[in-house]
Formats: sequence, C-alpha cells, structure tokens
Amino acid sequence: MTTTRLFFTLLFLSLLCTSVRDAKVSPVLSRDAQTALKVTNPRVEYQSGNVSVDVDKPRFSWELTGEGQDRQQSAYRITVHDDGGETWNTGKITSRATNQIAYEGTTLQSNRQYTWGVTSYDENDRASTVNGGTFRTGLLHFSDWKGEFIGHDVGYDTTDKYKELYLPPARYLRKDFEVAGKDIKRATAYTTAHGLYELSINGEKVGDELFLPGWTDYDKRLYYQTFDVKPYLEAGDNTVGVTLADGWYAGYVGYALLTRQDKVREFYGVNPAFMGQIHVEYTDGTTDTIASNETWQANTGPILEADILMGETYDARLEMDGWDSPGADTTGWQKPRPYVFAKGRLQAYPGEYVSVRESLPALKMTEPEPGTYIYDLGKNFAGIIELKVDVPAGTEIKIRYAELLRDEDGGMMTGNLRKARATDTYVAKGGGTEVWRPRFTYHGFQFVELTGLPTAPGLDAVTGLVLSSIEMDAGQFTSSNPMNNQLFENIKTTQAANFFEVPTDCPQRDERLGWTGDAQAFVRSATYTADVAAFFTKWLIDLDDSQLWFGAYPNFAPFPFSRPGSYSPAWMDAGVIVPYTIHQVYGDTRALEKAWDGMEKFMDFQADASTDYLRPGAGKNWGDWLTTGAATSNDFIASAYYAYDATLMAKMADALGKPERANHYRDVFQNIKTAFSKKYILPDGSTTEGTQTAYALALYFDLYPADLAAEGAKQLAQSITENGDKFSTGFLGTKHVMLVLSQFGHHDLAYRVFQQTDYPSWGFSVANGSTSIWERWNSYTKDAGSNEKINAAMNSFSHYAFGSVAEWMYRYGLGIETDGAGFREITIQPAISKEIDEMSGSYNSINGPIASSWKRTGNTVTVDVTIPVNTTATVHLPERTEKIGSGTYSFEVIE
Repeated sequence: MTTTRLFFTLLFLSLLCTSVRDAKVSPVLSRDAQTALKVTNPRVEYQSGNVSVDVDKPRFSWELTGEGQDRQQSAYRITVHDDGGETWNTGKITSRATNQIAYEGTTLQSNRQYTWGVTSYDENDRASTVNGGTFRTGLLHFSDWKGEFIGHDVGYDTTDKYKELYLPPARYLRKDFEVAGKDIKRATAYTTAHGLYELSINGEKVGDELFLPGWTDYDKRLYYQTFDVKPYLEAGDNTVGVTLADGWYAGYVGYALLTRQDKVREFYGVNPAFMGQIHVEYTDGTTDTIASNETWQANTGPILEADILMGETYDARLEMDGWDSPGADTTGWQKPRPYVFAKGRLQAYPGEYVSVRESLPALKMTEPEPGTYIYDLGKNFAGIIELKVDVPAGTEIKIRYAELLRDEDGGMMTGNLRKARATDTYVAKGGGTEVWRPRFTYHGFQFVELTGLPTAPGLDAVTGLVLSSIEMDAGQFTSSNPMNNQLFENIKTTQAANFFEVPTDCPQRDERLGWTGDAQAFVRSATYTADVAAFFTKWLIDLDDSQLWFGAYPNFAPFPFSRPGSYSPAWMDAGVIVPYTIHQVYGDTRALEKAWDGMEKFMDFQADASTDYLRPGAGKNWGDWLTTGAATSNDFIASAYYAYDATLMAKMADALGKPERANHYRDVFQNIKTAFSKKYILPDGSTTEGTQTAYALALYFDLYPADLAAEGAKQLAQSITENGDKFSTGFLGTKHVMLVLSQFGHHDLAYRVFQQTDYPSWGFSVANGSTSIWERWNSYTKDAGSNEKINAAMNSFSHYAFGSVAEWMYRYGLGIETDGAGFREITIQPAISKEIDEMSGSYNSINGPIASSWKRTGNTVTVDVTIPVNTTATVHLPERTEKIGSGTYSFEVIE
C-alpha cells in the first residue's frame, strides 16, 4: 500500500468511527511541590453547628481538598475531649475512610460538651492541620430530666367538627430566674413540647429553628432540642418565655376534615404542653437548673389562632410588651396546668430543622378589584410572608394565599386548597410601621392577597420567606436547552417546598402528609439535588414507628389516622427502597441496621400475602397514579415491587454481613422472577399489560428473561415513538421509563422525551409558566380559562413526584453514579447524544464535589470531569474507558 493510500485509508476510518482522543489533564504538581491535604466540612451525625446527640456511638465525617491529581488519604487520627480530658484517640489508622466512623471511646456522659478533631495523612504521609468541631450529648437518662410538662387550659372543642373550625389561641409561659454574678462556663437549654413551641430568653428568640420540636407519632417518640443559651443570659434577673401552639399534635392534620374522619384534629392530644430546663454551669464548678414546673406563669396573648393548615390570627393590640423579659407586668397571669410525662421515647432530634432558607421580594402588585391587592412573589414555594404596614390601630388585614390566579379576573385561585383555610389575619396596633410574620403556620403559594387596608400598600408590604428543612445546594445542572434548565430549577423549588419536616406530597392543600409512594419514587433524585442524609435519617424513624402491626408500611408517615386500605403496593415499598438508597448514596449501614427488623417483617407480610410468589394488588391501591395512558394492573405493580424489594434486601443483607439472609432473598427474587415472567412476559418480548409502565418496571426490576430484555426495551421505545416521543405513564412509570431507555442504549429517544414540550411532558408545564413541578401534567394550560376546569380538588402545583427525572439527569445526562456504596468509587458515563449540544453539572457527594460536563463543537465533543480527593473514577466514553484518580480531566470525543 502506498503512503498516499495509507493516509486516506486512515483518514476514512477516523471519520467513519467514533474515537476518543487522549485525555487532557490539568498540570500535575510534583509530589514534593504539593501541599498536605486540607480537612473540610467536619460533621457529627451528618450535622455541623448546633449538634446534639444521644446515640452511644456518634459518627464522624469530613471531606478533603488538595491540589493536583490522584490525591488520597492514607491514614487518619481522631481525638475527642471533654472537660475531663481525652475520651478517645484512634491513633493513626491506616484507612481511606472519611465518613461513617463511629465513636469508640469511653462512654459518653449526659449533658456534656465534647470537642473533636481529625488529622488526615496524604499519600506521602504528610499530616493535614487539625479540623473538627463540637457536639453536645443530650439528657441520656430519665433521671436527668427535672422539668415537668406544663401548659395553659383555654377550654375544649365544642364546635360541630364538620361545619366550623376550632382554632384555639397560642399559650404563653414564662419564668423569672436569677443567674449568679460569676463567670458562666456553659449554659444549655433542653426543651420539647407536645405541639409547637418557640423559646425566648430576655425577649430574644433562641435559635433560628422553626416548628419545634418536629413531627412524630408522639405516642411512640418525642424529640427535644438542645440550645447553647449562654449568650442570652445576664448576671442577675433573667426571664425565659415559651409560646405554644397546637401544631401537628392537636391541630388539623391532613385530609381528615375533607373525608369526615371520626377525628379531624387532636389526633395525639387535646392541649399542647411544654417541658424543658436550663442548666447553668459556672467556672467555679457550681450549677443552677431552671426547670418547667408549676412555679411558672401562663397566659394567652396576641396569637388568637395558630394552625398549620388553617392559618394564624394575630392581634397586635394585645401584645404584652416585655412579657418574656425581667420586670414584666404579670397581672392576669395564672398558674400553669401540669400534664403527664410523654408516652413516647424522648430523643434528641436527629434531622434538619425547618428554617428560613430564602427571602423573596414581591415582583409586582395588582388590584383586580378595589381594595384587593395581590402580590406575585415569582415562584411557587412553601413558607410564610413578612408583612410590613403602617395603618391605624384596629385595621384588620386578611392575608390569603394561592398558587395561581384565575385567568378570567386575575383573582386568587383557591379551589385546590380544599379544606385548608390557608388564611392569616393581622390586626394592627397603629402608631407607625409594623412588621409581622406568622410563627406556627405555613402555606404553599406564589401569590398573596391583602384585603382590609385603608389605602393601597407599597410593593414592600409583602416579602416571601421560603421555609424548608433542607438547603438546595448539593446539585447544579445546566444544558443548552433553556426549558430543561427551568425544569431543574422547578425540581429544586418543589423539593424544598415539600421537604418540610417530613417528605410531604404538597404544601398548599389539606394534606401535607409524608406520602411514602412519592418519597420512594423521588428519593434518589433528592440525594442528587440536596444533602438529605439527616433529613431521611429522621424520616426513616417515622416510617419505622408507623409500620402496621402485620408488617405493611402505611401510605404516609407519621401516621396520625388511617382509613381502609391504608397501605398500597409501591407506596409501602418505601420501607425498603429508602433505606437502601440512603446506604447507596452515603454508605450508611446504620440506617440499614435500624430498619432491618422492620424490613424483614414487611417481607414476611409480602410472602404471606402472595400466592406462588406473586402479590395480588387487591384492595385500595393507588396504582400508577395519574397515568395518562392505559392503567397497569395492581397485581402487576404489586408483584414487580415485591421482586424489587427482594433484590434490595439481598444487597442490604450483604452490606450488613448477613450472607444467609442475602441468599434467602436472592432465592425469593428468582422465584418471583420465574413466576412473573411466566405470567406477564410473552415470547415476543411484549408484556400482557402492554403499557409503558409495565415495560419500564419489568425491565428496571430485572424481571425479563435475559434473552428478551433488549426486545422488551425496543418495544417500550417503539411505544413511546408511536406516541409522538411522549410517555403515557404516572408516578411510578415515568422515572423508570427514562432510566430504562438509557439503560438499554436508547439515549436519543430519552433526550427527545426529556425535551418534549407537548402534553404530557415536563416541557408542557414549563411552556405554561410553571415555576414548580405539578401533580398533573395538565394542571394548568394558558388557554384553559382557569385550572378550576381541571379537577381543582386534586390539583397541586407543588408535587415533586414527576420531578424524579432528576435521577436520569444525573445518572445518564451527566453520567454521575456511585460504583458501590458511598461514592468512594465513582462511575462517569454521560449519555452523549446529538439530540442536545451541551450539558454540565455537579454533585456534592459525601466525599466532595463531582463535576461532569460535555459540549459539542462541530464533530468534537469535549468532556470535562472533576473527581474529589480520596476517590477514584472510571470514565466510560465511546470506545474507551479510563481509570482516573482525583483532579480535573478533559477528554475529546470525535463523532
């Protein structure tokens, strides 16, 4: 062959075949030039800052940063101290571990503050500087609690529960006490309540946390908070104040009023009550304890109504100036009423607190009719407002909330709130500018209506305060498609709105329950967009507490009330899917250990309810909720999820070192698969159901015979293509359709579905102005006149379930996935497609940020990857696989 012919032959082959050029890497410093690693983000039990624990062996974690590439930890040393000296010194441990490291020192003592530090040694044995933090132990023994439950009797509910609301006022408690005139070493408050409470000392609210002590099934568990209150105390006279409201304990919860339950409120108790104590430790070794008891004082005040669903009423004319400060006029205050001790276990709060995460100025104000002023806050969120007015005394301002406005007149669309009154009222005291925000209620809304004002208010009269239990800062995503970028923002907004103490289904209507089906479908997406380790640590306890006596997990947790059919396939399976996901993402085996007995009980229930390894879907089932196509049978869904549960149980048993149970569940899965494929999978690769959801579940759950799986995926793809590149699925099928398409190589079709704007699609809602994820694909259309026409009673505009596409966006769009548990070994395998030109994003894993991006320029695709210190990654690109260590890399793919 001549040189010329050889040249053109090689050129032809290079154009014909896709190839990957050598990776471009950032400059690598010599080992001698590199500095030691740096320890960042030290945490205890996934938390930093005000950390309080009552577990025997709290877990430590940290991240590492360092210049250059292929940087790793070779060893670490952890030390823990209290006032008496060192309680734990690991010595130098040869290990790459940087999280899930459990305390193994001397027994932790009650009511102590501990200081801890960690030193990391790099690949050349160079030590980092020490970084760490502090944590407090709670009151670990019953004898440590000196406080009593106290409250204030305001009467009992005598209303017709189905015709009128009962909304008692908030209760106020106070206690004057003295602090000795000597140096304070430490001052700690331990506080809790049946109901909701806020703690104040000397007129100042303690902490930024809201909706304390959190929602539990109170008969089984009650959380308490630990606060450092030294900064609030003064030598001499001091006052502690507590404001109490019904909350989830005694107020309206869920849709009980709508469905006319025997109880519509007071599911756990009738009257809220507070218990707490302040420990003051002086440097001379003496201590004082101020505990809740009958020596306190009780009263009502300006909060006339306070209910999570119904709203709050505040009469500023009734304010008791200085009531929680020394020297207050306590005329009319009474002796508090004592209550019995909590029935449930008293435990330090393990999750993330609700707090203000963002402030939203009003974008515009309209006046659809005289005296009615409507403010647009720009996006649909969960929270409250801060009201700012200057009006005469006695002015009664009604504040209503809505997710959408009526098309015909620009008024508030409230039909989808159902029985949630969702109305706040503020009565002004007059005399100047007044600023107020509700404290014991919240709403889901974008629009705020003010009425009752004597003159038109300014744009600054309303500011939105976004409330959530989580920060939406773990994931970033952008692409060359603006619609998809807005979709990602909508997913984050909706997740924040619904991760509110528990993973609620929606924040606006009379529901706001911890629905298990929504949670299991979305949990993996949730882990990519936010750090939800502590949040789900708490909710998994709720789920375990709510498990039904025969083994099923209920449709929501906590579980204040039940109805016939209170459990459903694909909902109850959250009891297995969520613990597995938390282990996969965070390497958390403790979550599995805590959930294991309940999961085994659940699997026993499923086995008992099965016939020849197949689960009947009889009873009240939600099925593939809100599917737009033909329904998939309940039997099919129940059996498919039973099989998936068995697969996950085997993997979790392996992680826990239970080989016999792992083998057992593998056998269960194989038996289900055999029976399932015989009944539901036809010889040509189709399913007896014929729905997209059926194909997606059967394929994703590995229920197809190996020789038919590719054909099943092909038929799923054909079904979508014939439907105009649109799915016809509901809550269960949608995310699995996307995952299966890419799992079997149908990336181009997945991207077309992802970018679709016709109904039903994510783009359809974006094109119709959504700022959040909707419960229904067609919750609103610009040409509908009003969404009242689209089943307003079941029409949430903040419902995260369909946002589960975020999992596909990260696992396939960006290609970021863990290889094994905990993102120590990482897989980068972006689904590069000519259907979209550019995609980039990052994910803050438990080991640090992982970034992946790809961009097409002509026939070249540039792929950039960043891997955190102390991890490795396998990068899969067309016709090439690379193994890399930490650092930043760039690859080029020739298409």
